[in-house]
Formats: sequence, C-alpha cells, structure tokens
Amino acid sequence: MILPLLAIPAFIVLGRSDFFLHHGASVWVQSNDAVFDMHDRDCDVLVFGDSTAMTGINPDVVQSHTGYKTCNIAVTNAVLAVTNNLALDSFLAHNARPRILLVQLSPDDFQSSSHSWHQTIYAEGLLELLRHGAPSVVRRTLVTHPQEAVAFAGYAAGFTAYYSIKDVWFHVTHLRSEEDNVRVRNGFFTPPAKARTFCDPSEAFADPTEGAFSRSMVQKLRTDYGERSGLVLVNVAPIPSCDQNLAAYEAELDGVTSNSLLPLPIGLFNDGRHYTAMGSTVVSRLIANELNEQVSQNPDLDERVFEGSVSPALRRTSYKAPGKSPSPVREHRQGE
Repeated sequence: MILPLLAIPAFIVLGRSDFFLHHGASVWVQSNDAVFDMHDRDCDVLVFGDSTAMTGINPDVVQSHTGYKTCNIAVTNAVLAVTNNLALDSFLAHNARPRILLVQLSPDDFQSSSHSWHQTIYAEGLLELLRHGAPSVVRRTLVTHPQEAVAFAGYAAGFTAYYSIKDVWFHVTHLRSEEDNVRVRNGFFTPPAKARTFCDPSEAFADPTEGAFSRSMVQKLRTDYGERSGLVLVNVAPIPSCDQNLAAYEAELDGVTSNSLLPLPIGLFNDGRHYTAMGSTVVSRLIANELNEQVSQNPDLDERVFEGSVSPALRRTSYKAPGKSPSPVREHRQGE
C-alpha cells in the first residue's frame, strides 16, 4: 500500500521532467512545450490556437504571401482546457509585441463542453501546467483534481515505458516510426497519416448556451489581447465538407468569428480536424489573403520590410470551396 502511494508523486515528478519530455512524450507534447522556450522573437504575425492551427497554418507559406514574419505557437486543445492561455501569455511576456495576433480554433473549441478536462487528453495539459504554471496554481490543481493527478502519474509511467521499448525495438531493427520522421518547424507540422476519403459519423451538434459561450469567448480574447498586439483576429478553422454538423456550426458562428466557416474537401484532411500537407497549404493561403485584406483596411499595420525592397508585390490566391464561387484573384504591386 505504501509503495503505490510513494510511486504516484514519483511518477508525477517524472512526468514534468525534461527526461520524460524527450523520452516519453509525443511530437504533439514536445511542440506544446517548445512554446515556453521561445524568447526574444520579433514576430509580425503570431498564430495561436488549437491543433487545427498547429497542423493547418504554415508560417513559411503565410510569410511568403504577405511578407510578414510569422510565428506559430498553437497548442493542443488539452493544453487550452487545462491551462487556458498560459502558453500565449508566456510568449507575449518574453517576446516582442506582434502586429497581428491570429487565434484559430476548430468549431468544436468554441463550445463550452470542449473546455472540460474530460473532453480532452488532459494529461497533455496537466504536463504543461506542472512544468510552467505558477506553483500555487499547480498545488491547487493537484489537490482539487486528485483522480486526474493519479491518472497523470499513470500516463507518465506508461508512456515512458512505451517509448523506451519502442526505442529499443527500432534501434535493433534499424527502422524508424512515422512519428520519428515528423519535423516541427516554427510550431507547424503535418501529422503522419494518409488523406481521408470519408467523414466519421458524429453526434448531432447542440449548444446549450445558444451561442452565448462562443460570443463571450471571442470577445474576451479581443479584450484581453487587444493592447498586447496591434490587431486580434479570432478564426474558425475550415472543416470537411462532409462533416455532419457543418450547417449547425456555420449558423452558430456566423458573425462571431473574424472569418466564416469554410468547408473543404475531405481529401485535404488526415482526420476530421487535422490537415494534410496540401490542406495546410490551402489553409495558410486563405490566412494570407485575410491578413492582406486586414492590412489594406489598417494601413498602420503595413510596415513590412522585404529583401531588396520596402514593399514588394503581395500575392493573393483563391480557393474554390464546394458550391461556392472563388474570390477574385488580385495582385497588389508596389506603388498601388
């Protein structure tokens, strides 16, 4: 009886250690944690949000189509559920003020239910809280969530054992797992999964707050971070056109987010909310278009410096969504 009681705090300590981060954590968790090590970065556009932003917004693509230096610090929805905006607050405290803060969330994450720990892989969020949260908050959280704390100890022990066995296996066989080939670049990566060909069935969407939660959440983001960036955009991520709740989400978020919910072909996704490499390129170009439009409406934001010129051509691209006409393709050239 005594040994298990001693093992629980020991495995909790293991779970918050650098050893576990590098030897027991997935690429998702490692990407979450990397945000807290970013210092002295000068980002024109700062991307935050959930995993739709991690896998959907490629900073290199956005930068090439806007000229803005772009940084992606998105985290998984588990981290958002447990720590709220701890990662964003940490980044803003140690880096230059961005011209534009763009927050992208899946339509699910605009719902109050998604902010419940048990709707997420909450151990990922608890890990970040243990590693980077204020000690008083950490103590209070562990005391008020004893079952989750015990489960986290099991998570740390189990994944340490799993990755240790995996490392030995791949060392002996000289093979590499798909996840080991994933490279996170500036907070962005593509999950190692094939493009989907169909949507999974899902429960019918119902919002008990009738949109009040999503509206208040978006307003709070704009209020809390309006003075910490030049402009705050809160976007809903594109989802598959075959998603059973598409129409309900469109109605729920109409006029709430900075953009409109856009359906994309299922082939651009490798699951219901994460994108293939091609899908991320489409999403990133859509983001670039939006930023260029915002800059045209807010000239004070447009102080970009490019190689060889002060204000080069800004390319706008378009994507034709199913059943919709494409937006006009224009080019903004120097001197226009």
